Amino acid sequence: MPRHPHVDKAPLPSVATRMRDELQRATGHTAEIQRTDAPHYVLRLASDRVELTFTWRRNHRGQWKRNRSTLTVDGTPRTLARDLDDFVRIFKDPDILSRPHGRSEIPDLDPLDDAELPGPIRQTLESVRRSLHKKAGGAAVQTFGAAVTGGYTLHFSGPKGTLHLTFEPGPSASGAWVLDPHDRLRVYDANGMDCSARFAGDMRAAMAEVFGISCAPDVPGQTGQRQQAKASNAVRTRRHSVIRV
Repeated sequence: MPRHPHVDKAPLPSVATRMRDELQRATGHTAEIQRTDAPHYVLRLASDRVELTFTWRRNHRGQWKRNRSTLTVDGTPRTLARDLDDFVRIFKDPDILSRPHGRSEIPDLDPLDDAELPGPIRQTLESVRRSLHKKAGGAAVQTFGAAVTGGYTLHFSGPKGTLHLTFEPGPSASGAWVLDPHDRLRVYDANGMDCSARFAGDMRAAMAEVFGISCAPDVPGQTGQRQQAKASNAVRTRRHSVIRV
């Protein structure tokens, strides 16, 4: 006799079906959902090389809560992807896990000559560049400005990570430039993964983490003190998923 004869008739938890649908849209593959025993459901999505599992357990209130997750590539357990986008990259190209910076989220930028940058933005670049080279002591540091849609981005990178500051035209016709209020600061770790949310727009914390410099860069229209103010709208909301444990 089956252990749970009602298994096939039980409705699937909505958290499981939502994840199945999200994964299907992102990967083109449909995950299986099975009830392993009374309080547990397991979702499994597999290709020839990659397998992802999620397990939910029903608590005493009747709510389905994530219990555990696994990611396996070529039969080897791997650290879970950080979000849905990261998982899709792994699912479609598992070899990125073995390539240096294979999972990098740093956008490609075409460097401009410093003279091509607006004066205030060039001054910020030169100021930060001097500080970084002084602190680096010979370590590899890359600094440049690039044109992006609607403005300019300053790129600062070193062995521990990368910072991007993005500027847009100011509200007046005076030729002023200000930090993009929706995407002013981007921070990437040494593997090129976006960790901006951890800093919430705090330039001082980002500079200290990535370059060991406990000061914020001077940027057009702001002083160092003002840059430390809480920036609740500074970090653009990224698509979030429970792919990550």
